[in-house]
Amino acid sequence: METDQTTLRIVLATLGVLLLLGVYVWNRLKRQRRRLDKTLRRLEAESEAEDLEVQEIDTISIHPVEEIAPVDVDVLEAEEATLEPEPAELKPHPAEPPAQAAPAKVPTLPEVIQVSVVAPPERPFLGGELLKAFADLGLQYGEMEIFHAYEDDEIQFSVANLVKPGTFPIDAMDEFKTRGLALFFQPAQVSRPLEAFERMIAACHALAQRLGGNELDDRRQPLTAVKISLWRRQLKDA
Repeated sequence: METDQTTLRIVLATLGVLLLLGVYVWNRLKRQRRRLDKTLRRLEAESEAEDLEVQEIDTISIHPVEEIAPVDVDVLEAEEATLEPEPAELKPHPAEPPAQAAPAKVPTLPEVIQVSVVAPPERPFLGGELLKAFADLGLQYGEMEIFHAYEDDEIQFSVANLVKPGTFPIDAMDEFKTRGLALFFQPAQVSRPLEAFERMIAACHALAQRLGGNELDDRRQPLTAVKISLWRRQLKDA
C-alpha cells in the first residue's frame, strides 16, 4: 500500500514537470513566432516601399529619347555618291574699320593723401610730448582746431587727432592723450604738391621715431617705400 502511494507521487511529480516544461516551450515558441511575424511585416513594408520608388522612377520621363534604327553604312555611302556637290558660295569679306588709337588717360591728382602715426596699445601719445614734437617740426595750431604746416600763408599739410572729432584741446593739452595722429594734404590745393608731399612724409617719419609709433598708409596698412613711391609718381605725372 505504501509502495503504491510512493509510485503515485512519482507519477504526479513527473506529470507536473512535463506540464511546466510544456508551458515553457509553448511560451518560448510563441515569443519566437511574434518576433518572426514582426520581422516579416517589416520586410514586406520595405519591399512595398522599394516597389513604389521603382514605379515612380519608371513613370517619370524628363527628356524621352526615341529609339534610333541602326544605320546601314553601305546604303548611306551609295546615296552620298549620287549627290552632286553644291558650289561653294563666295561671300565678300567685310572691310575692317581702321584701328583707332585709344585715348590717352589724363593723369589726375589724388583728392587727398593721408598717412597715420599710431601709438602702441599700451602707451597712448600724451598732449605735452605732442606739443613739443609739433613745435620742433614747425607745425602751428590753427583752423579746425588742428595743427598745420605752412609755406608763407599756404597750408602744406595738416595733422589731426586720429580719434573723433579729430581736434586738439589746445588749452588742456597737459591732460590730453590720443591713440594716434592723421597727417594729410590735398594736392590740388597747394602750389607745389610734390614738395608738400615730401615734407609731410618726412614729418610722419620724424613723429613715428620720436613718439615710438607705427606708420600706416591710407588703408591702415604699414606704410612702405613702395606706397610712397606710388604716390610720388602720381604727383609727378599729374
